[in-house]
Amino acid sequence: MKLLNFDLSLPSHSHELTSLGLDWDMHNFADFVGLELMPETNSAVMRWIVPDATNPWGCTRNKFSGCELRFSNLKYLQVTDRDLELPLTEDSCLAGVSKVDIKRTEPPEFRTRKLWNSDDEFCLWFHFQSRRDIVIDSETVELVPLASSPVETIAR
Repeated sequence: MKLLNFDLSLPSHSHELTSLGLDWDMHNFADFVGLELMPETNSAVMRWIVPDATNPWGCTRNKFSGCELRFSNLKYLQVTDRDLELPLTEDSCLAGVSKVDIKRTEPPEFRTRKLWNSDDEFCLWFHFQSRRDIVIDSETVELVPLASSPVETIAR
C-alpha cells in the first residue's frame, strides 16, 4: 500500500495522521461515520467528521470539518465483529491505526512493527473502541479534507 499524502504519527497504535502540513487527531473528537465499498471502481472510502469546536483535530490550524481516506484498487478488506457489551457510540471512536504486515496468518495485533522501511509492504489496521477492527489493503490511499458537510470536499 502507498500512502499518497499522509502518514501516521506512529507506525503502530497511532491515533494521529499528518497531512497537508496539518495534524489530524482521529481519536479525541473525530467520529467515524462510515465505510463505503464501491465495487464498480474497486475502491472504498472511510469518513470522519468533527464537531464545530475550537481545536477538534488537536491542531489549531486545521479548520476542516472532516476527512476521508480514499482507498483505490482494493486488495483486501475485513471488518470484524464488535463487542456487544459496549455501547454503539464506541463504534465511532478510533482507538488506533497501525501499519501491519500484509500476511494474514495471524491477527493484526501480532503483525505490527516499530520500524518500517519505505519499501516494506503493509496494510492498515483500524481498531475501534468497540473492539471492531477494519483491516484494509489497497494499492493507494489518500486523505481528502472535507468542508462544512461530509459530501462537500475541498479541491486538491
